[in-house]
Order: sequence, then structure tokens, then C-alpha cells
Amino acid sequence: MISKKPDQCKSMEDIRIEIDRIDHQIINLFFERLQYVEEIVRFKKDEESVIAQKRKDFVINQRAVWAGEKGLDKAVFKEIYTLLVDSNIAHELELLKSKKN
Repeated sequence: MISKKPDQCKSMEDIRIEIDRIDHQIINLFFERLQYVEEIVRFKKDEESVIAQKRKDFVINQRAVWAGEKGLDKAVFKEIYTLLVDSNIAHELELLKSKKN
């Protein structure tokens, strides 16, 4: 699919098509990210290493900064990444538990 720049869109439908295309790419990137999350469990030995609170805080805060640098709402992206990282940690803990069995 050929993409258009925002100012090249001639209708609301053009814009919606582009938003859908971008959202599809974002979902694909989240899926790719999850594959790395699943693999990192190979290097983690216990619950503390999965939770990795310092790393968690760093990632969430850094993504908020990156969002702010693009003119996006830092608080919104802090919330998004908190939800994402918490979800990933829960998934990693499940994987760690099954690895021990």
C-alpha cells in the first residue's frame, strides 16, 4: 500500500486509511518487541531479575522523555509504557514459572 503524507490526504477516508496503516505497523512492532521479551527470560533466573525495578523505571521514564522530544504528551506515554512493561513482566513471570517446571 502506498502511503500518503498527512498534507497529501484529500479526504477523511484517506486519513483514516493512513492511520489504520500506521496502527497496523505499531501492532507489528509490539509483536516483535514481545518476541524479545519472551527470549530474555532465558537470561533471567528469578522473579527479582524479571521485575528488574531499576530497568523498569528507566525504560518507562526514558520513553516518556522520547515522547516529549517529539511533542507528544509525556504523561500519556508514561502510562502506555507502564501498562506495556507491567504486562510484559507478568508474561515473563509466567514463562519463568513454566521454565522451572
